[in-house]
Amino acid sequence: MTTSSPQSSGSPTSGRDAEPAAPTPLDVAAAFDASPVGRDLEAAPLRSSRASAGDEEDLADRVVAAVLAVPGVVRLHAGAFGEVATYLPGRAVTGVRLRPDEAEVHLVVSAGRPIPEVASNVHEAVRALVSGPVHLFVEDVESPPTRSPAP
Repeated sequence: MTTSSPQSSGSPTSGRDAEPAAPTPLDVAAAFDASPVGRDLEAAPLRSSRASAGDEEDLADRVVAAVLAVPGVVRLHAGAFGEVATYLPGRAVTGVRLRPDEAEVHLVVSAGRPIPEVASNVHEAVRALVSGPVHLFVEDVESPPTRSPAP
C-alpha cells in the first residue's frame, strides 16, 4: 500500500515552485486585537501566534532552573517512557513539556522534605514564568544517600 503526500496528489500547484504559505486561521486571528472596529487591517502586519524557537528555548531553560532551585527537588524526570520533553532545535529539555496553553513538569523529590510543600513551591515557581495552567507530576521520591561509616 502506498500513500501520497498532499503535494503529490495532482493539485494544480504540483510541479511548480512552492509559494509562500498562506497565513493560518490562528495567524489571521492574532492580527485582530481589541482596537476599534474598522481599523486598516491591511496596514497591520500579521503576528504569529507561535513563539520563536529562541523564546521557547529561553523559557524552557528558565523553567528548569526555577524547578531545580526549589529545595527538595532532586531532578527532573522524563516520564515512564521518556516521552516528557520540550523539543528544541538540536536538543530536548526532558522533564518539562511546554505547550502554548499549558505546562507540565515531571520531577523526582527528596524524601527528606514534605512532598506537598515541594510540589507547591515548584508550582508557584513555574506559574510565575508561564501563562496558563501548570500540571505537576511527582514521578518518584528518592531517599537521601546513606553514608557508610568510614573505616
